[in-house]
Amino acid sequence: MTRLESVLTEDDLPLSELWAACRDGELVPLSSSAFVFADVPQTPVVRALAVRPVLARRTIIERHSAAWVHGALTTPPRLHTIAVRYANRSSASRRLAIVREVALRPGDTMTIGGIEVTTPLRTAIDLARDRAFDAQRDSPVIARLLASSGLPECRSYFEAARNLPHKARALDRITDALLVEAMSR
Repeated sequence: MTRLESVLTEDDLPLSELWAACRDGELVPLSSSAFVFADVPQTPVVRALAVRPVLARRTIIERHSAAWVHGALTTPPRLHTIAVRYANRSSASRRLAIVREVALRPGDTMTIGGIEVTTPLRTAIDLARDRAFDAQRDSPVIARLLASSGLPECRSYFEAARNLPHKARALDRITDALLVEAMSR
């Protein structure tokens, strides 16, 4: 008997069979390309494995995709954002993903389910630095990502970071997000 993985993709079964299993209540979609058995808890490992179909070699889950993996978002982004270290430049783009070149410091990533993901701190900082930042959408996500660390850790990160654009604006956005979260309690 063959044992199926906890996260299934088109590599495991045809898409029509995956959706039929969803209709029968056996599977639930995690994203447009990954499905999980209905009784499997959606943990960070399961969510990271759900992003695996769009990852290329030596890529890292980041931004809203990382926020989803960490549980700060309840639904995955329509397009996943993955990063490749500047030293590992790649022009390869993948379906269902945006690929960005980034400079990462030691400690900016962690491994979840064998997949490299930006840490909650780095994810929050990247979301706060983003030009497409939307306070209504992103502030609650940042607050959830920083629930166990907070503003002092962010300040230390920014003080140690060289050549990190939009630091002041990001720190203001993070401060506002944490204040709004604290006042809503």
